[in-house]
Amino acid sequence: MKKRKSSGNFIGIGLLCLLFLCVAVFSIFFVCCSKPSSDSSEETIPPETFSETDGISDNTAVQTESSVPPSEEASTEQKEARNLTGLKLSILGDSISTFDGYIPTDYNIFYPNYGDISTVEKTWWFQVLSSTGMELNANASSSNTDVSGDSSDTTGSAPGCSFKRINDLTPGDDGPAPDILIVFMGVNDFLRSVELGNFTTPEAQQEGVITNFCDAYELMLQKLAATYPKTQIYFCTLLETNAGDVDDNPGAFPSTNENGNTIADFNAEIATIASAYNYPVIDVHNCGITYDNLSDYTIDGTHPNAEGAHLIAEYITKSLLY
Repeated sequence: MKKRKSSGNFIGIGLLCLLFLCVAVFSIFFVCCSKPSSDSSEETIPPETFSETDGISDNTAVQTESSVPPSEEASTEQKEARNLTGLKLSILGDSISTFDGYIPTDYNIFYPNYGDISTVEKTWWFQVLSSTGMELNANASSSNTDVSGDSSDTTGSAPGCSFKRINDLTPGDDGPAPDILIVFMGVNDFLRSVELGNFTTPEAQQEGVITNFCDAYELMLQKLAATYPKTQIYFCTLLETNAGDVDDNPGAFPSTNENGNTIADFNAEIATIASAYNYPVIDVHNCGITYDNLSDYTIDGTHPNAEGAHLIAEYITKSLLY
């Protein structure tokens, strides 16, 4: 009887130990499962890192605290501005880019004779120089001039497609070529209802009296490319205008010229021609001056006032830097 009692006790003790062991294992399992992992806590983005006003995430804090691979960090940073300091800038333009004392003496002047751009510092191109650190090489801008016309003209009223205007993009006969060149003209072709034409594919243009805007613009580009092969050349689209036909009907304020063309039509051809030759286009038409706010940013429906010049300068500066 004592032997059976002893076996029963051993069995009871064993069962009790097994019960304690099960309880311990279950407790450890429960604690491990309920504890949040360190990985998930690091990946959670706090709600306050998002802007509720515009729906755009402000990732500054998250980027500094999380371990993002270097390649991904670089892609999230703002694009670094180009360093243009000391580069020489030339401008080929019309009245919008003129200023007395900064263009050849035989050229036609608009500023500062008219409007509130009374000092050179208020012109769009001088503001670009100030913002980028570039230096003026030459300003071959002449008021009341077209891109089209007689390419052999040697006067200050010569068209943009002439050698006269292109050669004047350097200071003097032996001056240095520009590092950067901005071409910003064509509005007078629109206002005078010059035949627009239709550019399809690049082809050699002939010298002479060019009455088709597309042919004249392509000839101008070809001559610029040949004369300044190492220069970074930018072609600008045109601003809106409501000045009417400057020759036949100066009192009208149309959004189309006598041929039924709009500024958008001319801009499309400018962009197409420049792109066909792999030159960049600065869409100045998108700077903030519209057909509806011309009275706010121009003095006469065409020529920018000081505020308009500032909008142009900001847009071109950003396009050059980034």
